Amino acid sequence: MSNYSFESMLAQPYDCLVLVNPQVQILDEISEKIQSFGVTHLNVSKELSDALMTIPTNERGLFAEEWLKDLLRELKEKPVLCSHPDLFFHPSLKIDFFTLLRQVARIKQVIILWPGEYSKDTLTYAIPDHHHYKVWKISESLLIQPKILIYPISAAQGA
Repeated sequence: MSNYSFESMLAQPYDCLVLVNPQVQILDEISEKIQSFGVTHLNVSKELSDALMTIPTNERGLFAEEWLKDLLRELKEKPVLCSHPDLFFHPSLKIDFFTLLRQVARIKQVIILWPGEYSKDTLTYAIPDHHHYKVWKISESLLIQPKILIYPISAAQGA
């Protein structure tokens, strides 16, 4: 995808822009391109892992959800690019990350780099063999308020 294409994608009206590819390397390349437009970047798993260090195990899921909302609420910049959401999918946290994204998008305009696939109104996290693999059926009503755009990004587009 050319820089113009990323610029036009970022210029669209959205509350949450989800860019999907199963390869982390491709998502990292996309992250660099988006950051080159001056978009603030957060590696959310790295930041969250630091924040969870002192939180009791049974409180971590709720803490993680509130932590992300509070962090984004405090940032002045928008949109905010969130990469590496993997820790939010850990089964011990019991977080529905797509639902969390919808909540976050009401607070701050965000771009999410999602390691998975999107096709035929189905969004997946990871690959079927991965032990944290998860599937969401995405209806039109889930994308309206807040306005969520989901785009599968091919390897050629990321390069």
